[in-house]
Amino acid sequence: MKKSLILSVVGLILFCGVPSLFSKRIYIVVDNARLRQSLISFPPFKNLDEDQAAQELGEQVGRIARDDLEFSGLFSFIDPRDLSLWNKGGYELSDIDFKAWTSLGTEFLIAGGYRSSGDSISLDMRLYDIASAKMVFGKKYIAQNRDIRALAHRFADAVIEELTGEKGIFQTKILFVSDKTKSKELYVMDYDGKNIQQLTFHKSIVFSPAWSPDGKKISYSTYTTHERNLKNLDLFVLDITTGDQKVISRKPGLNSGASWSPNGQEIALTLSYEGDPDIYLMNANGENVRKVTAHPALDVEPSWSSDGQKIIFSSGRAPLAHLYRMKKNGEAVERLTFAGRFNSSPAWGPKGEKIIFSGDLGGYFDLFLINPNGTGLQRLTKSQNRENNEHPSWSADGRHIVFSSNRSKKYELYMINDDGSNEHGLLKNYGNIYSPAWSPYLE
Repeated sequence: MKKSLILSVVGLILFCGVPSLFSKRIYIVVDNARLRQSLISFPPFKNLDEDQAAQELGEQVGRIARDDLEFSGLFSFIDPRDLSLWNKGGYELSDIDFKAWTSLGTEFLIAGGYRSSGDSISLDMRLYDIASAKMVFGKKYIAQNRDIRALAHRFADAVIEELTGEKGIFQTKILFVSDKTKSKELYVMDYDGKNIQQLTFHKSIVFSPAWSPDGKKISYSTYTTHERNLKNLDLFVLDITTGDQKVISRKPGLNSGASWSPNGQEIALTLSYEGDPDIYLMNANGENVRKVTAHPALDVEPSWSSDGQKIIFSSGRAPLAHLYRMKKNGEAVERLTFAGRFNSSPAWGPKGEKIIFSGDLGGYFDLFLINPNGTGLQRLTKSQNRENNEHPSWSADGRHIVFSSNRSKKYELYMINDDGSNEHGLLKNYGNIYSPAWSPYLE
């Protein structure tokens, strides 16, 4: 999967509403947005040449960008019943009737226009702060028609970053495993469940996909055939910029559950070639393998802290499966969870403040949050019909979680906010779907 196929958008900065190169105004504090959403208006973009061939493309870009901003949870949209306010003028600073928009209660206004030229489209976009009657930013984007989804996501990311000072997640991707082809293969899609692409064709079973921290490589495990026709669970790395893939660990037994260190130089995983499954570290190329845990119980599913100094993992040493924390060298092992019968799939949040995991409290799995020191246990989901909610993965901004659930009698993908709100379906009718892995920020 080449980068040009993911995104062929050129963003040309035309204007900047920031008065100083040394300071940048924060219009929306993300934590406060949970208490009060900002009021924004997003009228349809103008078809500058009145080209009917471009009309559908321009409308599609607007819909996608609006869906992105709505997903963020930061905004409440104000749609005027009378569009004469929009139709009577252009979208330059001098064209905006700030008093009229203020009377509607609008705090921020998105405005712009587009032109089509052959197989490409250009969009000229503006973001205005109504209270100060100033433009926050203006940009021009040029994209191939086939890449308008990427263009819309990039614009929505720019809106988020300009208003909050934090990156948007709309250009991120999600890996998942599906048995749609009767084998369990690896797929990737946009964060919103669109633009699905199949990545592997092993005709086998893929396990535990994981992103490298730069988003350029993916690790996963799958069964391959070794000498004497023996099946073995080997660890692969796929370069998504070139499509090249290779085996980096094929020791006898398990080579699974890989987790990349934040600096991308090390991989933590479970190996069993020396006997019991334990946590090991290796270089990102598979070299310099060293054992970290040495316990007769099964130690699996390592996840790195955001500073790269600690690892959380699941172990049966309780004897039931619970979560443990340790230093990356295996020292200072400490049990974190005590509730429930089986706790698994831990994932350390990108900001290091919380750990998400799947736990069995009443015979079925739900999602829970816990502090890195084991305090503050919170339940995010509650099984209603004996379903399992499993395999959680964080968004790059730490505000959203994707997970797999069989509440529809098949495993499908769902999302939930980190405070338990806005739980909704993401991807359905694509076979059984397992092991989602949300990417880091992608360039």
